[in-house]
Amino acid sequence: MVHAEEDHGENARTHLEQAIESGRKGDARGVGRHAQEAKRELIEENKEHPYTHLQKPIYGEHEKAEHDKEVFEEMDIAIEEAEEGDVEDATEAAERAARHLREKEQSK
Repeated sequence: MVHAEEDHGENARTHLEQAIESGRKGDARGVGRHAQEAKRELIEENKEHPYTHLQKPIYGEHEKAEHDKEVFEEMDIAIEEAEEGDVEDATEAAERAARHLREKEQSK
């Protein structure tokens, strides 16, 4: 089971990197498409560890959950901006999502 979770996390990272690369090439649709795929992968990963639904949300106490929440929020922004054709804002949101995903993986 752990291996499957790692695959979802790795797939999400890959899709976010592809979203960023698409944005740098000016491809808003690519940003949105890859951000959607990254979101699907993280949803699969979180089925085993639902970090986004805390019972006692105390800031700093659940670092993984906080970063996870930020990743999803930034991916939603990237998808929305991409749908509106704003490639710059979509790319920036994908970059922030990728940063939060790295921070999530490094947190306790």
